[in-house]
Amino acid sequence: MTRGGSRRRRGGAVAALSTAMVLLWPAAAWADGVTFTPTEAQQGNSVKMEFTVPDERPGVRTERIEIRMPADPPIAEVYPLSVSGWAPAITTRQLDVPVAGMHGPATDVVTAALTWSRAPGSADEGPARLVFSMAPLPQTDQLPFELTQTYADGLQVHWGSGPGQRPLPPLTLTPGDPAYPGAHGGGHGGAPADAPPAPATAAGDGPNANSLLAAGLVAGLGGGAVVGWLISRRRRNAEEVDRSVLDEEPATPGTGEPAGPVTEPEQPGTGARQRVAEPTAEQEQPAGAAR
Repeated sequence: MTRGGSRRRRGGAVAALSTAMVLLWPAAAWADGVTFTPTEAQQGNSVKMEFTVPDERPGVRTERIEIRMPADPPIAEVYPLSVSGWAPAITTRQLDVPVAGMHGPATDVVTAALTWSRAPGSADEGPARLVFSMAPLPQTDQLPFELTQTYADGLQVHWGSGPGQRPLPPLTLTPGDPAYPGAHGGGHGGAPADAPPAPATAAGDGPNANSLLAAGLVAGLGGGAVVGWLISRRRRNAEEVDRSVLDEEPATPGTGEPAGPVTEPEQPGTGARQRVAEPTAEQEQPAGAAR
């Protein structure tokens, strides 16, 4: 065996291996197994999960994917988000004891599983990327999931941590921030176990804001009514004084006595004045008594 022949054979083997890696790279990238992000989240907080599910069988597409939520402890709020080319569905279950929610009251109906079905006519290639949100995360160290992948020919592949399942790591939970809702005990029950009671308002602590506002409104209305009454009273008095002045007879200048009869103006064309004379003593006598 010559050195030249050995080098040629090694060069051919390297070239063949490189070609195979280039041709099989997409399948190898898709066959890394089921993964999800993020891999950690805080207890009592919410989290947005994205699962990546590859097609490991060349020429056969995945048609259905089911993700089962942990049975214990349950999670109150689990919602699938919109994903192109996949239609989600929710399967629920009934609890014996309600579980506390994060954006609503306690509930005894929770999500048991989320199922995505490939939309008819979907031409999406590559792994499925499924997104959903959960809240509030329970007070535990890990959240295990189970995933069932169904291919177009009916073959099912099970992922999880149980026997006979392909490996699927759990979600790691870290101690949460006390400021987050549910961080004091997001387990069973309508309220956190360690949450401090709400402060009660003592009856003798003085008036509250509502009572002060009501008192101010009453005082303002009463003051306005008094001012309006005084103004109307002043106007009535002024009107009475004006009427009394108008009703009095005009006095003769310099005497203060009522004025006598007023001389009428001249009649045109006569040059005479008509005068209203006061009756004399003679005129007041009867007609038979005239001299």
